Amino acid sequence: MNLRGAYLTITFLLTIILSMQAQEKNKTDSLVFLKFNSNTLHEERKIVIHLPLNYYIEPSKKYPVMYVLDASKLDFDISDRLFTLSSADISPECIVVGILNNKGKRELDFTPPFMQTETNDSLSPMGKADDFFKFMKDELIPSIDSTYRTSGIQTISGHSRAGLFVLYTLIQQPDLFDARFCYSTPAWRFDNLIVQKLEKSFLKHKAAAQSFLYFSVGNKENENIQASFHHMNAVLEKSKPKSLVYSSDFVANADHQSNPIFSTGKALAQWSEYLKSAKK
Repeated sequence: MNLRGAYLTITFLLTIILSMQAQEKNKTDSLVFLKFNSNTLHEERKIVIHLPLNYYIEPSKKYPVMYVLDASKLDFDISDRLFTLSSADISPECIVVGILNNKGKRELDFTPPFMQTETNDSLSPMGKADDFFKFMKDELIPSIDSTYRTSGIQTISGHSRAGLFVLYTLIQQPDLFDARFCYSTPAWRFDNLIVQKLEKSFLKHKAAAQSFLYFSVGNKENENIQASFHHMNAVLEKSKPKSLVYSSDFVANADHQSNPIFSTGKALAQWSEYLKSAKK
């Protein structure tokens, strides 16, 4: 290679490196870490906000918000998937809000108040998802809406026990979220109690605005979770709630930990299709 060729090669490589660094810097700048003092929970909660990369470049644009439980895991994956899907014009760009757990509070926060936190311990406390629901509805969501340019479309995602909370929000207030994503939810607990409550709520909320529900289970998960997945499908098929469009996946080669990784891209793509059809 002659000197001119070497120079051009080095220049080309430097251009790529600088471009990657600029993009990475933008990505870093799009992360916001904050501490939120909750009057409802009587404690401080840590929140991670993933803003779209062009959030500050397009000052008039508004975005859907995705609330993600168990932050530091699913929220980063969802944000990355959304970047890829929105770049391909498949899904809209979104603001992703990850809510971190406080030590020792996850089981209480995500378990509905009509269930104990543990199935094999008769002395375990009842869940406090009602308090966490109030925190989200009355404090966190209004704060995000007043601080960032939100479009009014909001969704929530949860894996494992956090999926119980996602279903609880559908029972409590179907129109609080436009879409819900549940991955590997242990809906079998206490004889599928949450599915029973969900079925009754469809009758109670017949006039609720339409929303979208996605849930999935891996075919390598335990028998209880697989059985509750099939049971919920059967209940939804029987109920046929007009206020709910739902999609479910029994995911090949996925276990409890990997199922969200396998499912997230498909879930977001299906939600995007639902959004497009709802606009027609």
